[in-house]
Amino acid sequence: MLGAIRTLIVDDSSTLRAMLDVVISDNRDFRPPEHAANASQAIELLEERLFDLVLLDINMPGMDGLQLLDHIVENELARVMIVSSSSVRGSDIRTDALKRGAVACYDKADCIRKGDKLVELIRQIVAQNHESPLWLESMDRSEGRVAEEA
Repeated sequence: MLGAIRTLIVDDSSTLRAMLDVVISDNRDFRPPEHAANASQAIELLEERLFDLVLLDINMPGMDGLQLLDHIVENELARVMIVSSSSVRGSDIRTDALKRGAVACYDKADCIRKGDKLVELIRQIVAQNHESPLWLESMDRSEGRVAEEA
């Protein structure tokens, strides 16, 4: 279905928001992403509209990504994928984000170079109703390098 997947990109970097926009907008099954430069803007958008997935940075001024993740999960506003260089495989932040309810983590450095893998991961998350971050661990085993680099 044309434009079915609705994403919200939350990152204080306008450059990263623009890069993610390009990666996502190139796909017919995605609507053009919406953007928020901080947690306050994200909360406002999440209260106004429905999103299939929030792509969330960790390091932002004011309320950081983990605090925003808590708010989103607590209020059941959307599923969240962390997109941050702080959430690389094996990091404490990645583990914490998954425990707090993020459905996946993706390394910000791979957003353009491996944008097709990011888009496929988004599709998989949206296509299935994953209630537990343990889903990522099973995906790690089944998807091999995609999950390792995610």
